[in-house]
Amino acid sequence: MTYTDKCTIARFDDLEDPETGLTEQSYQIISENIPCALSQSGLGSSGNLAVVENTGMVNVTYEEQKLFLMPTVDIRKGDRIQITQSTGQQHTLFSKNPFSYPSHLEVNLSGSEIDG
Repeated sequence: MTYTDKCTIARFDDLEDPETGLTEQSYQIISENIPCALSQSGLGSSGNLAVVENTGMVNVTYEEQKLFLMPTVDIRKGDRIQITQSTGQQHTLFSKNPFSYPSHLEVNLSGSEIDG
């Protein structure tokens, strides 16, 4: 499989502020510029939903896509994945449970985008 796309994996984690001692939760980058391949799985079961936002109507499209990675990549359910395709198109999606094969990982991704 050819990995022509790149992704950054961020994980929701605790981060302590050394000055205040307060702990906040936020996404921390785990890995960057990881070779990958993004494949579209189609629209989610919800399809396109019309929602009211600031008294206007917008369409929200729920995406379900699949990501292919090398089997050694550390990725977990709930990680935020920022993908840049070889075409320059960018996606921010969230991982479901990865499925491991000896040759690669397959990770179903989900997310939403507002279509203006």
